[in-house]
Amino acid sequence: MHGFTGSGEDWLACCPGLKGRALAIDLPGHGADSAPVRPFQDSIGDILGALPDSVDEVVGYSMGGRFALGLMALDPERFLRATIISAHPGLEDAAQRPDRLTVDRAWIRRLLDDGIDAFVNAWESQPLFATQADLPSAVLERQRLRRLSQRPSGLAASLEHHGLARMPSLWGALTAFPGELTWIVGASDTRFLGIAREVVRRRPATRLHVLPGVGHNPLLECPEILSDLLV
Repeated sequence: MHGFTGSGEDWLACCPGLKGRALAIDLPGHGADSAPVRPFQDSIGDILGALPDSVDEVVGYSMGGRFALGLMALDPERFLRATIISAHPGLEDAAQRPDRLTVDRAWIRRLLDDGIDAFVNAWESQPLFATQADLPSAVLERQRLRRLSQRPSGLAASLEHHGLARMPSLWGALTAFPGELTWIVGASDTRFLGIAREVVRRRPATRLHVLPGVGHNPLLECPEILSDLLV
Protein backbone atom coordinates (compact mmCIF):
# COMPACT_ATOMS: atom_id res chain seq x y z
CA MET A 1 0.00 0.00 0.00
CA HIS A 2 1.36 3.34 -1.16
CA GLY A 3 1.91 6.63 0.65
CA PHE A 4 -0.14 9.83 0.65
CA THR A 5 -0.40 11.38 -2.87
CA GLY A 6 0.72 8.05 -4.37
CA SER A 7 -0.98 5.13 -6.09
CA GLY A 8 -0.51 1.45 -6.75
CA GLU A 9 1.71 2.39 -9.69
CA ASP A 10 4.41 3.46 -7.24
CA TRP A 11 5.13 -0.21 -6.46
CA LEU A 12 5.12 -1.41 -10.05
CA ALA A 13 7.66 1.28 -10.94
CA CYS A 14 10.05 0.45 -8.10
CA CYS A 15 9.52 -3.29 -7.78
CA PRO A 16 8.69 -4.74 -11.21
CA GLY A 17 9.40 -8.22 -9.85
CA LEU A 18 6.23 -7.99 -7.77
CA LYS A 19 3.99 -7.69 -10.83
CA GLY A 20 1.65 -10.65 -10.98
CA ARG A 21 2.70 -11.75 -7.49
CA ALA A 22 1.14 -8.99 -5.42
CA LEU A 23 -1.81 -6.63 -5.31
CA ALA A 24 -0.87 -2.94 -5.52
CA ILE A 25 -4.12 -1.19 -4.68
CA ASP A 26 -5.08 2.49 -4.80
CA LEU A 27 -5.99 3.58 -1.28
CA PRO A 28 -9.24 5.53 -0.68
CA GLY A 29 -9.10 9.02 -2.16
CA HIS A 30 -6.17 8.14 -4.43
CA GLY A 31 -5.66 7.15 -8.04
CA ALA A 32 -8.53 5.23 -9.59
CA ASP A 33 -10.27 4.57 -6.27
CA SER A 34 -13.58 6.39 -6.47
CA ALA A 35 -15.17 5.02 -3.29
CA PRO A 36 -16.15 7.57 -0.64
CA VAL A 37 -13.43 8.06 1.95
CA ARG A 38 -14.63 6.71 5.28
CA PRO A 39 -13.16 6.89 8.81
CA PHE A 40 -9.86 5.06 9.25
CA GLN A 41 -11.21 1.96 10.96
CA ASP A 42 -14.04 1.62 8.44
CA SER A 43 -11.62 1.90 5.53
CA ILE A 44 -9.41 -0.78 7.09
CA GLY A 45 -12.44 -3.05 7.35
CA ASP A 46 -13.39 -2.37 3.74
CA ILE A 47 -9.90 -3.29 2.51
CA LEU A 48 -9.70 -6.41 4.65
CA GLY A 49 -13.07 -7.57 3.38
CA ALA A 50 -12.03 -7.08 -0.25
CA LEU A 51 -8.73 -8.95 -0.04
CA PRO A 52 -8.61 -12.44 -1.56
CA ASP A 53 -8.26 -15.22 0.99
CA SER A 54 -4.84 -16.08 -0.45
CA VAL A 55 -3.29 -12.79 0.73
CA ASP A 56 -1.30 -13.51 3.89
CA GLU A 57 1.35 -10.77 3.71
CA VAL A 58 1.03 -6.99 3.81
CA VAL A 59 3.49 -4.26 2.78
CA GLY A 60 2.95 -0.55 3.30
CA TYR A 61 4.89 2.68 2.87
CA SER A 62 4.23 5.79 5.01
CA MET A 63 0.43 6.26 5.02
CA GLY A 64 0.19 2.79 3.48
CA GLY A 65 2.28 1.51 6.37
CA ARG A 66 -0.33 2.88 8.76
CA PHE A 67 -3.00 1.08 6.76
CA ALA A 68 -0.94 -2.10 6.94
CA LEU A 69 -0.69 -1.73 10.71
CA GLY A 70 -4.45 -1.24 10.81
CA LEU A 71 -4.98 -4.50 8.93
CA MET A 72 -2.60 -6.31 11.28
CA ALA A 73 -4.49 -4.95 14.27
CA LEU A 74 -7.90 -5.88 12.91
CA ASP A 75 -6.98 -9.47 12.03
CA PRO A 76 -3.55 -10.34 13.47
CA GLU A 77 -3.82 -14.06 12.67
CA ARG A 78 -4.54 -13.37 8.98
CA PHE A 79 -1.11 -12.03 8.05
CA LEU A 80 1.94 -14.24 8.46
CA ARG A 81 4.35 -11.48 7.41
CA ALA A 82 4.29 -7.70 7.34
CA THR A 83 6.77 -5.13 6.02
CA ILE A 84 6.42 -1.52 7.14
CA ILE A 85 8.38 1.27 5.44
CA SER A 86 8.81 4.79 6.89
CA ALA A 87 5.60 4.72 8.89
CA HIS A 88 4.19 6.04 12.18
CA PRO A 89 2.17 3.62 14.37
CA GLY A 90 0.00 6.44 15.70
CA LEU A 91 -0.13 9.13 18.36
CA GLU A 92 -0.24 7.76 21.90
CA ASP A 93 -0.75 11.15 23.56
CA ALA A 94 -4.26 12.43 22.89
CA ALA A 95 -3.04 15.97 23.59
CA GLN A 96 -1.03 15.85 20.36
CA ARG A 97 -4.04 15.21 18.15
CA PRO A 98 -5.50 18.75 17.96
CA ASP A 99 -2.17 20.21 16.80
CA ARG A 100 -1.78 17.51 14.17
CA LEU A 101 -5.34 18.04 12.98
CA THR A 102 -4.62 21.75 12.59
CA VAL A 103 -1.64 20.93 10.38
CA ASP A 104 -3.65 18.47 8.27
CA ARG A 105 -6.50 20.93 7.81
CA ALA A 106 -4.08 23.60 6.61
CA TRP A 107 -3.04 21.19 3.84
CA ILE A 108 -6.71 20.47 3.14
CA ARG A 109 -7.44 24.18 2.72
CA ARG A 110 -4.50 24.50 0.35
CA LEU A 111 -5.80 21.60 -1.71
CA LEU A 112 -9.37 22.88 -1.95
CA ASP A 113 -8.69 26.62 -2.15
CA ASP A 114 -5.47 26.80 -4.18
CA GLY A 115 -5.70 23.68 -6.34
CA ILE A 116 -3.54 20.67 -6.98
CA ASP A 117 -0.59 22.51 -8.59
CA ALA A 118 -0.02 24.82 -5.64
CA PHE A 119 -0.51 21.96 -3.21
CA VAL A 120 2.04 19.73 -4.95
CA ASN A 121 4.58 22.58 -5.07
CA ALA A 122 4.24 23.06 -1.32
CA TRP A 123 4.10 19.36 -0.50
CA GLU A 124 7.30 18.59 -2.37
CA SER A 125 9.11 21.47 -0.65
CA GLN A 126 8.84 19.90 2.81
CA PRO A 127 12.13 19.10 4.62
CA LEU A 128 10.90 15.51 4.84
CA PHE A 129 11.68 15.13 1.12
CA ALA A 130 14.94 17.11 0.99
CA THR A 131 17.02 14.00 0.26
CA GLN A 132 15.23 13.63 -3.09
CA ALA A 133 16.81 16.80 -4.48
CA ASP A 134 19.71 14.90 -6.06
CA LEU A 135 17.56 12.30 -7.81
CA PRO A 136 17.40 12.34 -11.62
CA SER A 137 14.97 14.94 -12.91
CA ALA A 138 13.06 12.29 -14.88
CA VAL A 139 12.37 10.34 -11.66
CA LEU A 140 11.09 13.42 -9.86
CA GLU A 141 9.00 14.46 -12.85
CA ARG A 142 7.25 11.08 -13.00
CA GLN A 143 6.41 11.37 -9.31
CA ARG A 144 5.18 14.93 -9.80
CA LEU A 145 2.93 13.97 -12.70
CA ARG A 146 1.36 11.16 -10.66
CA ARG A 147 0.68 13.64 -7.86
CA LEU A 148 -0.79 16.20 -10.22
CA SER A 149 -3.18 13.57 -11.58
CA GLN A 150 -4.82 13.12 -8.17
CA ARG A 151 -8.24 14.56 -7.30
CA PRO A 152 -7.94 17.39 -4.75
CA SER A 153 -11.20 16.35 -3.12
CA GLY A 154 -9.95 12.77 -2.75
CA LEU A 155 -6.65 13.80 -1.16
CA ALA A 156 -8.45 16.25 1.13
CA ALA A 157 -10.86 13.54 2.30
CA SER A 158 -7.95 11.17 2.87
CA LEU A 159 -6.18 13.70 5.09
CA GLU A 160 -9.37 14.46 7.00
CA HIS A 161 -10.27 10.82 7.71
CA HIS A 162 -6.97 8.93 7.47
CA GLY A 163 -4.44 11.45 8.77
CA LEU A 164 -2.32 10.76 11.82
CA ALA A 165 -4.69 12.86 13.94
CA ARG A 166 -7.61 10.57 13.12
CA MET A 167 -6.13 7.07 13.26
CA PRO A 168 -5.96 5.24 16.59
CA SER A 169 -2.63 4.39 18.17
CA LEU A 170 -1.58 0.98 16.86
CA TRP A 171 1.51 0.58 19.04
CA GLY A 172 -0.13 -2.09 21.19
CA ALA A 173 -1.29 -4.16 18.23
CA LEU A 174 2.14 -3.80 16.64
CA THR A 175 4.01 -5.13 19.65
CA ALA A 176 1.55 -8.02 20.00
CA PHE A 177 1.64 -8.99 16.29
CA PRO A 178 2.38 -12.73 16.18
CA GLY A 179 3.70 -12.82 12.62
CA GLU A 180 7.03 -11.96 11.03
CA LEU A 181 7.59 -8.19 11.06
CA THR A 182 10.15 -6.28 9.00
CA TRP A 183 10.68 -2.52 9.35
CA ILE A 184 12.50 -0.47 6.67
CA VAL A 185 13.66 3.13 7.09
CA GLY A 186 16.14 5.53 5.51
CA ALA A 187 19.13 6.46 7.65
CA SER A 188 18.71 10.13 6.70
CA ASP A 189 15.04 10.15 7.72
CA THR A 190 15.88 10.98 11.33
CA ARG A 191 12.35 11.28 12.70
CA PHE A 192 11.21 7.97 11.29
CA LEU A 193 14.50 6.30 12.15
CA GLY A 194 13.75 7.20 15.77
CA ILE A 195 10.30 5.62 15.42
CA ALA A 196 11.83 2.49 13.90
CA ARG A 197 14.25 2.13 16.79
CA GLU A 198 11.40 2.53 19.26
CA VAL A 199 9.51 -0.24 17.43
CA VAL A 200 12.51 -2.55 17.83
CA ARG A 201 12.87 -1.59 21.49
CA ARG A 202 9.26 -2.52 22.17
CA ARG A 203 9.24 -5.56 19.87
CA PRO A 204 12.80 -6.95 19.72
CA ALA A 205 11.83 -9.71 17.28
CA THR A 206 11.33 -7.07 14.55
CA ARG A 207 13.79 -7.25 11.65
CA LEU A 208 15.09 -3.71 11.00
CA HIS A 209 16.73 -2.52 7.77
CA VAL A 210 18.29 0.97 7.89
CA LEU A 211 19.18 2.17 4.37
CA PRO A 212 22.32 4.39 4.26
CA GLY A 213 21.98 7.73 2.48
CA VAL A 214 18.23 7.31 2.01
CA GLY A 215 15.47 9.62 3.21
CA HIS A 216 11.74 9.12 3.69
CA ASN A 217 10.87 7.42 0.40
CA PRO A 218 12.91 4.29 -0.39
CA LEU A 219 10.50 3.48 -3.24
CA LEU A 220 11.80 6.53 -5.07
CA GLU A 221 15.31 6.89 -3.69
CA CYS A 222 16.63 3.30 -3.79
CA PRO A 223 14.16 1.15 -5.77
CA GLU A 224 16.68 -1.60 -6.54
CA ILE A 225 17.62 -2.09 -2.90
CA LEU A 226 13.99 -2.05 -1.82
CA SER A 227 13.06 -4.50 -4.56
CA ASP A 228 15.70 -6.94 -3.30
CA LEU A 229 14.28 -6.68 0.21
CA LEU A 230 10.71 -7.29 -0.92
CA VAL A 231 10.94 -9.88 -3.71
